[in-house]
Amino acid sequence: MSNVSFLVFFLFVAFWIYSIVSVYKAEFKEEKQKTFWLIGIVFVPPLAIFYFFMKKNLLLK
Repeated sequence: MSNVSFLVFFLFVAFWIYSIVSVYKAEFKEEKQKTFWLIGIVFVPPLAIFYFFMKKNLLLK
């Protein structure tokens, strides 16, 4: 693998871990949403990208 591939992989893994920690620490409007996003991001890592953009609508202010 090239260096660029390693960089992209490392950045995606770092973003994935950031999303998991963010979901775990955040206060959601509904507890069901927190469970859905945590399980979803762990088992389907590309959902981390969607969570990042939807985060403002899901969390308490």
